Amino acid sequence: MTANHKTIDCSLKSILGVTLPIMISMASFFLMLLIDRAMLAAYSMDTMNAATMSGNFVCIFSLMYTGIANAAEVFVGQYNGSKQYEKLAAPTWQMIYMALATCAISLPIAYFSDHINTLPSYYLEEGVAYQRILMYFAFIPPMKVALAAFFVGQGKTKIVTFSVTAGVAVNFVLAYLLIFGVKNVIPAMGCRGAAIATVIAEFLQVAILASVFFNRENRKNYKTFENRRFNPKLFWDCIKVGVPVSMTNCMSMTAWYVVQTIVSHTSKDAATIYNIGNSIYTFSIFAGEGLNKAIATISANMIGRGDLESIEKTRRIFIAISVVFGGIIAVPLILCPEWIFKALSLFPDNISSLYADIRTVCCIVAIDVSLETLMLSHWGILIAGGDSKYAAIVYQIFLWIFYVFPSLALYYLNALTSIPLLFVFTGLWLISTQFFLYRRYKSLKWYKKLV
Repeated sequence: MTANHKTIDCSLKSILGVTLPIMISMASFFLMLLIDRAMLAAYSMDTMNAATMSGNFVCIFSLMYTGIANAAEVFVGQYNGSKQYEKLAAPTWQMIYMALATCAISLPIAYFSDHINTLPSYYLEEGVAYQRILMYFAFIPPMKVALAAFFVGQGKTKIVTFSVTAGVAVNFVLAYLLIFGVKNVIPAMGCRGAAIATVIAEFLQVAILASVFFNRENRKNYKTFENRRFNPKLFWDCIKVGVPVSMTNCMSMTAWYVVQTIVSHTSKDAATIYNIGNSIYTFSIFAGEGLNKAIATISANMIGRGDLESIEKTRRIFIAISVVFGGIIAVPLILCPEWIFKALSLFPDNISSLYADIRTVCCIVAIDVSLETLMLSHWGILIAGGDSKYAAIVYQIFLWIFYVFPSLALYYLNALTSIPLLFVFTGLWLISTQFFLYRRYKSLKWYKKLV
């Protein structure tokens, strides 16, 4: 049974073996979002802005669901580290049930999307269509995360990378065909086409992961079918670990959505600058998100076997990786942002008058991404020990104090004239959050074996 089992230690080879595939997966996922927005911008800048706003609204719920489903990784990791291999599939099944239960929330919101939105009138038609389609299928992302947790928690990340890559490829082709249409064959659908392409790509990823989850080897070695029984205790244990992360994701997305809404109501130019900066930021944090998932998986395995010393060695390696990837992302954004302007010049809308602000935003985003990458690495360690509540509270308090409230104040004082300033607020939030997460890590209050 253990012949194909993978042991995760604190060696650089072992850490990179887990980290790089996860980072590639996250890069592919965020690249899919970036390509979708680029295609929509080529179709119409207003369409891109509408999809970005509606997409962020959907993400409030999607990230809430996936935040809970991600808890399965912690339990799979600790089961794996403590060599309880026969239990590895159980957390995944509990989170599959949770994913299906989310339909009770998502389906009514999808149906009443005409009334449940904060879109300006000039984005309403396209934005509502995009929101409705994604909300009808909002159960797919958490199901995908639940299935991926079975593999990620063991450090077997190749299948996850393959599924994400396949999804991105399919999304790219379908998004192009459905957004722009094919003469006399497929009508141009704009936002609707982008949403349909996204749903199909996510369903494909679920199908790939499920096919391996239920293959003969995994059914025999890990009882992936026999463990389908609903386990109330394990279900609620996963919920207790996942809910703080889930609420953080939900509140964070709400925060971004609130700021995006007030910016969009300020002017179309302000919305365009903000959404371009936000799109670059969203894609660039793939490194931080990847490191977060990787260090959580590795640390959970080490907690499962009671190896605290290796966690500290792992943390130091991750700090070095964070610095390297932060630099890789920062260089093109700070030193040569002209490639962004060349890309923007290909779109039908002439926004050259906004390039000065976009250049400033790129420089600030580069710093923000580096800060977030470091912060998410420490957060991953806390999550591995089930200490998600503290991290969630700190994250949210400073997000609203340093980012949302100052932005709202500027808006209501009619002083929201500098979009780059909003990204400065982001940096202040990240610095303060990192300080407190590091202090929590040093206290060892997060270190807890859950299984």
